[in-house]
Amino acid sequence: MLIVTASDFSVAPTAGPSAMVDWALSADGEMVLDHGQCAASLLPRDADVVLVLPPRAVSWHRVTLPKVPQAKLRAVLDGLLEERVLSDISELHFALEPGGRSGQTVWVAACAKAWLQSWLQALEGVGRPVSRIVPSLWPLTPLTPATDALGADLGAEPTLHWAHDEGEQVWLATSCPLGVRCTPLRESANSTFGESAFGGLTPGSAGPPVDIATSDPGTTRWLADPSVAAMAERALNQRFDLVSRPSWLLQCAFSDWNLAQFDLSLSSGARRGQRWRRTARRWRSSPAFRAARWGLAALVAVQLVGLNVTAWAERNAIEAKKVAVRQTLQQTFPHVSLVLDAPIQMQRELSQLLKISGTLSPGDLENQLGVIAQSSPEPRPFPTTIAYSDNEGRFGAWRGSEDSLNALIQSMERVGWQVRIEGGDMFVRPPMP
Repeated sequence: MLIVTASDFSVAPTAGPSAMVDWALSADGEMVLDHGQCAASLLPRDADVVLVLPPRAVSWHRVTLPKVPQAKLRAVLDGLLEERVLSDISELHFALEPGGRSGQTVWVAACAKAWLQSWLQALEGVGRPVSRIVPSLWPLTPLTPATDALGADLGAEPTLHWAHDEGEQVWLATSCPLGVRCTPLRESANSTFGESAFGGLTPGSAGPPVDIATSDPGTTRWLADPSVAAMAERALNQRFDLVSRPSWLLQCAFSDWNLAQFDLSLSSGARRGQRWRRTARRWRSSPAFRAARWGLAALVAVQLVGLNVTAWAERNAIEAKKVAVRQTLQQTFPHVSLVLDAPIQMQRELSQLLKISGTLSPGDLENQLGVIAQSSPEPRPFPTTIAYSDNEGRFGAWRGSEDSLNALIQSMERVGWQVRIEGGDMFVRPPMP
């Protein structure tokens, strides 16, 4: 999986194939194989490309959706959000939270459609089409079901603060059940952005970005990119845990979010393929499935061992039968010192004994004629020419119907006689031992 975002989480317009991007490459979702910063045209190739949107490129809105058909959902969102956003509705792209559907209260992500499409076109133009779009930060799930943004007591709700660098500007992005807010920690001379690309959850304030005194250490996390951690700690007098940009991108890519919805949604076949790849990747690498993976590996190992043991036992049994046949041959006919094919050699020795004693063997002509007579249906066919050589009888110029001859052949073959027809003659050999 190739995870891509605008260089330094910039919200500036893209420069096409030459646009600078930060990227991370992962095969299992747990470890970053490689990462770097380069032009979009120089990105490594991968079948699964995920675009991570900068925090300030997305605004968040909590709405209650009426029960309407999926085809009308976008129009409903336009009506619900028209008074909440600063930009024209037609210029924005909307996406629902994972699992969100009509009839529910959901979070809606909004971003500039032209800006997003320019990045999608730039990546597609260099042969890296995007398969999924995810935010870099999103509203957290409340710890209590009673939490509400309109006055209910939040109590100790989860909060995530993330300090990161956007070129010459350091921002503190804060996520909680109320939404996402981006606050500048240091202004630069050429900075042209305020609270966020669309305004934040609340209007920007001139005071401190967060109230550290009321933060609950048990539910609040302070994370920072290593390059800005020292500056953030000095500005807020608060210790930050370090998280590298590639690790952050990896966490975003393996979230359940996908902002490629409505007019930017993939085809149903592409979505199915994407779900299969994500499921396979999670099953292969997620710690939650570690026990299942070990169990499956153990099951396969047991099956392989069982098959090998069974095959070994079968080979031993076959070899034991071959040894028994050889021993029987040599005990019955002690003069046979070299055993090449015990059944055939035993048949040959038995035939010799029968000849010596004057007893007919199964391959003698008299026996063959007797079998033909016993197996012939009425009216019985009969040959007019007979030849015999080396246990094989040749019977030709048959008198009788073709059906009766076929019935004779089938009857002889059922009891083991070897019968073949060549040029109107029937060749007969005794059953194999």
